[in-house]
Amino acid sequence: MNHINIEKLNTLLILVSLVLAYIFPFELFVIVYAILGPLHYFTEINWIKDKNYFVKSKTWIYLTLIFAFFIAIPGILKISNISFLNDLYPFYLLRYGLPKYSNHLIFLLLIIAFSLLFWKKRKQQLLIIVLGIIVAIAVHQFKTYHILIGILLPTLIHVYIFTILFMWYGNLKEKKTINSLNITLMLLVPFFLLIINIDNTSYHFSETTKSIIAEHFYKLNYTVLDLFGLEKKPDLFFYDSANLKIQIFIAFAYTYHYLNWFSKTTVIGWHKKITQKKSILIGTLWLVSVGLYFYNYSIGLAVLLFLSLLHVVMEFPLNILTLKEVLKKTP
Repeated sequence: MNHINIEKLNTLLILVSLVLAYIFPFELFVIVYAILGPLHYFTEINWIKDKNYFVKSKTWIYLTLIFAFFIAIPGILKISNISFLNDLYPFYLLRYGLPKYSNHLIFLLLIIAFSLLFWKKRKQQLLIIVLGIIVAIAVHQFKTYHILIGILLPTLIHVYIFTILFMWYGNLKEKKTINSLNITLMLLVPFFLLIINIDNTSYHFSETTKSIIAEHFYKLNYTVLDLFGLEKKPDLFFYDSANLKIQIFIAFAYTYHYLNWFSKTTVIGWHKKITQKKSILIGTLWLVSVGLYFYNYSIGLAVLLFLSLLHVVMEFPLNILTLKEVLKKTP
């Protein structure tokens, strides 16, 4: 497909994602997160690796692996089959103590990526990192910092803001009316959801879906409710009109984020260095991942948490470089 046809397809994907999110706000999110999510992690991590992680320093990959692992550990230790480990003091500290500082690890990876991209001398890089540590310590007490770095950055900022940013960058390289239309549609979605009326009586969610959301994903909804100054209604969580709008947006953002990645295979070129062996490996890992989700969603989420976080933080250099180019080329 040529670029015009791909962008026309993406216009359709934006609209389809929004319609499906409106009809199945919670179900769509739960399903695409389990099915499209893992395939996205595996293929994007492979592509970033082929691009040398967008930084010249090999230190970056080791830091992302280590930091993502430590951020993921508390979630992994929630798996009921290994909960006995929490009785051991070292694992108890990892399970209950580490989450207090995990947001700092994400923030430091962002600072490290920035330092590696824009400073060549090791002393300069270390200075920037030390300043980042000082800033992290200084803002530790502020709730906004933890919301922005720990909740929004790995979720909605990653799947919505950066998706628009990449689309914008692509349009700057090759300006087409259809590209501008797609960016405009993406920007209009939250405003559209603000003005429409939601008939909450038309929704009926299964106990399985409600259990998964209530156990694992409710914090993102509550965070957005707080940002808009809206009242939390735990007893009406799944049927409150305001929360339904938020969930429609979340489901839309995640669904289109994944579909955008797979629809633009030839544009991004992430498939070019996937050999037959890699294809078999990725396909096998994907099937195992989806199987875990269907066997037990909590176990699948915990096991895949590391890869989910890894693909987010690995993308930091690309995010920074893209933002730089957009700011530089936008009039």
